Amino acid sequence: MSEKEIILERLEEKKKMVNAGKHMTKLFIVTSSLIFFTLIVVWIFQKLPSFSIPVIYEVATWFILVSSALIVMGQLKIREDEIEKAFRFTGLGLFFGLLFSTLQVVGWQELLNSNLSFRNILFPFSLIHFIHVSVGLILLISVFRKIREYRVHSRSRQYAYNVFMFWHFLGAVWLLFIGVA
Repeated sequence: MSEKEIILERLEEKKKMVNAGKHMTKLFIVTSSLIFFTLIVVWIFQKLPSFSIPVIYEVATWFILVSSALIVMGQLKIREDEIEKAFRFTGLGLFFGLLFSTLQVVGWQELLNSNLSFRNILFPFSLIHFIHVSVGLILLISVFRKIREYRVHSRSRQYAYNVFMFWHFLGAVWLLFIGVA
């Protein structure tokens, strides 16, 4: 096998791995959507007394929005090969994501002290979302490191984009949930 054939074979393998990563991300988002959709349907159809979302969750919503906006800025800078700016935006997005997850946990105390039927839907939703956010934060940390090591750039960005897509999905789920509640 010639050197050119070896290189072409490796490029083809890399292309298949990138496509597999895209499909795995989409599959994970679809399966996670089913979990959250089920909880939201139960939430909508269960007869609940009037209540309001904990104020801390309303504050957390702003943090997840800021985090996603900063991640979008990081994506744009990766596309433009402005790696230092991408590093800063992604780092700030990660920071606001950490603040969001902290507020989500702090809000559990208020949930646990609330009406039983209200708590039985909102707390599991928040807990499952927190587990997904924890995975998202771990993935964001890995992207943050890869950007710092210049392993993410305009020609090698698919892993980062898959992670960012998952992060935006988590923000959208949170916004949908807060909107329904």
